[in-house]
Amino acid sequence: MLMIAYNCFMPEKTKKNTFYFIAALFIAAGLALRIIFYAYGRPFWNDEAALAINLETKTFWELFFPLVHEQVTPPLYAVLCKFCSVFTSKAEYAYRLPALFCGIVSLPVFLILAHKTLKNYCAKILAIALFTVNYQLIYYSQELKQYSCDVLLFLSILLSYFYIDTRKPDKKIFVALSIFYAISVWFSYTALFSIFTVFVLCLLKKTKTLKLFILPVLSCMGLAFFVKNYAADNALHNFWNNGFIAKDFSNLTRIIYNNIIFYFPDFNWKLLVVVIFLAGCMYVLKNIKNKENLILILPVLLAFFLSYFNIYPLYIRTALYLLPVVFLVMAKTFEFNFFEKKAGLITAGVLTVIFAIYTLKTDYIQILKKQYYRETTPQLLFIYQKTSQKGDKLIIPRLSAINYEYYSQENKLNNADIILVNFDFYEYANIKTAYNTLPSGTYYIMLTHSGDKRLELESLKKYAMEQKDFNIFADKFDNALIKFKK
Repeated sequence: MLMIAYNCFMPEKTKKNTFYFIAALFIAAGLALRIIFYAYGRPFWNDEAALAINLETKTFWELFFPLVHEQVTPPLYAVLCKFCSVFTSKAEYAYRLPALFCGIVSLPVFLILAHKTLKNYCAKILAIALFTVNYQLIYYSQELKQYSCDVLLFLSILLSYFYIDTRKPDKKIFVALSIFYAISVWFSYTALFSIFTVFVLCLLKKTKTLKLFILPVLSCMGLAFFVKNYAADNALHNFWNNGFIAKDFSNLTRIIYNNIIFYFPDFNWKLLVVVIFLAGCMYVLKNIKNKENLILILPVLLAFFLSYFNIYPLYIRTALYLLPVVFLVMAKTFEFNFFEKKAGLITAGVLTVIFAIYTLKTDYIQILKKQYYRETTPQLLFIYQKTSQKGDKLIIPRLSAINYEYYSQENKLNNADIILVNFDFYEYANIKTAYNTLPSGTYYIMLTHSGDKRLELESLKKYAMEQKDFNIFADKFDNALIKFKK
């Protein structure tokens, strides 16, 4: 009823003020959750630790070249993260500062883009609600990776199109945007996709603004020189393979399903997301001549094209840059004529409330209760130092080695007491065979990262319980320090 009154009976000025009030509430919630999550200063997990090792062991110039531990990070973003270490000696806060900044700035940028691309106030509110309190967008605003920067630059470049006068270009804006586009690809590889979208839009207008892209093209050519080795990296290609659409489209459903689970982890009506998105695509395609529709559908089509031709994966965090556009396309559903009628307004109101409450409630609780992916390597190493005796050995499984490599620097452990296990065994039988080869002595096994963490932990516990003096230090995230004597 409130939604009907909002659309039918409120004066236009009141509608506008009400919209900005509601939008401000969601922006404030999104801002608070990002800062709260960042303030926890949780330990780096495996992937973050791998990048942190590069930041601490390489010079600023060396960050422009291929990194170790299979890391692919835009050079200037890595440089910025390393530079932030001058503000605090606490690495978790320093290196994540750029991600937080991007996450915060993306809030008003998305608000403006939603205002530019959506006409219906209900549609704008839904899009803003989805964006501001989405768990993954909040999470990557406090992780030492470039994905938050991907989102900000992708949105900013799309938004910039609305400020390009295709009839009489402003020279100052022209030069500023050209420089901005050229630099952005060094902070975010996916910025290239939004630049291409703007290029296509300008090309369709048949204007002289194409000169705007000369400098970005030269910049991309220079960037290609530094990242050329990534294309030949088999480990990266295998990791990304899950996000490439098969030539016969046989895995398309699986890719879409996995993405929905990732982006809407606690939303039970996953099919509703698909239906609303497809309805939004129908509306966009029906009104494709409007630039506010074309600028949304082009990135989606480009993402499918890049995935199909094995250029860039359409998969979970690597496709996070596209999520805000997906939200805007979903919100386009509310611009059908049906939603201007009484029944449509009720439907729109119910859908908006459902999405907003589900997203805010589950993500808010998850963040405040610290129910997120954690790897507590510093705590486990501290326990090992306090409880171990001279001659005890610390076993580090292969996939936990990166965490150990980073955090062992500040713990000053004796390398003679460390055993690095170079295999990935999760089943009990394989673990028993491998660990039976160890000589007599007291051992600790530190488990923080694994391909199947729960299974490996249970198998290690079962094996250790069969030995002498079994003891285990574990948390609810399946991080564990397991002690036994042979």
